[in-house]
Amino acid sequence: MKTPRSLILSVAAFAALSAGIGGASAGAAVNDSPRFVVAQAEKTTGRGEGVIRAVDADERRLMITHGPVSGPLEMSPMTMAFRVAPTVDLSTLSKGMKIKFTISRDAKGLYVIEDVQPEKP
Repeated sequence: MKTPRSLILSVAAFAALSAGIGGASAGAAVNDSPRFVVAQAEKTTGRGEGVIRAVDADERRLMITHGPVSGPLEMSPMTMAFRVAPTVDLSTLSKGMKIKFTISRDAKGLYVIEDVQPEKP
């Protein structure tokens, strides 16, 4: 079945107007309003408990097996390597250590361990 030429032209004209290339009035309306708005995401944090599986001081990463992370940054239980903030002293942490931690997700969506507290026996 052939598509009528008038239907194709109508769809093309609608697409052109939607994209802001349909003439002076459409172009003026588009130029007066922002086309793209980039939202600034706030840092989101959460709290969790887990066990350190590995410490990589050179890369500033911790491999942690953790339970659910609570707070605005919810996360299911898993084992994962996380980047660690420069304020965390990795020399005090070791494999097998039970910890409580604060994790954040920055505007780029990357997870970062912000604080680590060894669990008291």
